[in-house]
Amino acid sequence: MRYILGIIIIALGVLLMKYSVKVTEFTGQIDFAEKYLAAPLAGTYTWWKIVGITLIILSLAWMFGYFKFLPF
Repeated sequence: MRYILGIIIIALGVLLMKYSVKVTEFTGQIDFAEKYLAAPLAGTYTWWKIVGITLIILSLAWMFGYFKFLPF
């Protein structure tokens, strides 16, 4: 079960990074991302890419047993 959910979360992270523009159009701009990830980083778009990479890294760590997130 852990591997199936891990693959789904990895796919979600990849899609979040690929479609960060569409996600931003849907959710709107994130104020703190625009403030702290300004000029060269493009703010909200970069925020969604960071979230996507974090999802991928955490799901890989969970899949390979580096930490337990759920009881299975």
